[in-house]
Amino acid sequence: MSQPNRVVKSALSLLLILILSAGFVELGLWQLHRAQSVSHQSQTPPEKSIIPLESVAVAGHNLRDAAYNRLVSFAGTYVKFYSAPRQVLTPTQLVDLDVGLMSLSGGRAILVVRGIHDQSLPDRSDQITVVGRLYPHQNEDHADGSDSVLSRLDPALVAGLGKYQLYDGYVSALRESDATGTAIIGNRIPAPQIINPIGGFYWQHIAYVITWWFMAILVLFLPLYSRGVKRKVEASGDSPEDLDQRGTVNL
Repeated sequence: MSQPNRVVKSALSLLLILILSAGFVELGLWQLHRAQSVSHQSQTPPEKSIIPLESVAVAGHNLRDAAYNRLVSFAGTYVKFYSAPRQVLTPTQLVDLDVGLMSLSGGRAILVVRGIHDQSLPDRSDQITVVGRLYPHQNEDHADGSDSVLSRLDPALVAGLGKYQLYDGYVSALRESDATGTAIIGNRIPAPQIINPIGGFYWQHIAYVITWWFMAILVLFLPLYSRGVKRKVEASGDSPEDLDQRGTVNL
């Protein structure tokens, strides 16, 4: 093999080794981050301050991850009311929810879970200010839908009502107040922060970290080992098997 071809082959081999090693290191870092997330997922993140809805979400666009669980405020008028049956309040309790489609300025609208659907919250058409928690839309149906019943909490189900730009997700109202600041009393529901569970266990992810990083070290070490064996063979004139049997390969 000519010298230029040998140099190119060595360079390509080195590049492949570095790429494989870097890939294994990145896989280890990914598992390390997942282990850290698993250890923190049981801890409720600190509550953030209430902010205007439009500062974390844009009507007509998908909800960003950073908008999940945020406490938001906005004002508008309800244009239609619904019930959302068989929603999970606790692992053992299903309830029917009172939901309203609120029209905001600029042709925007958002779904608001007002509370329990038990007539405790009056249907109102005047200006209402809402403070609540922003959640992503639901993907699974909980009941059969109709003109006044939502099978799930998803603005896509009311997209045909009016020419509104709908916010993705929905808001679970913690409180409502009228134009004079008077609170609207009714049976509200809790609006806790939701945490998406991460699969696996802490030590399981740590084991993967060790495995991937060991593979990175192995990829870097094997070419050095092979080169050392080759030097020993060339120096002694023996085969690699003979050297291994005598235990004379010392790097």
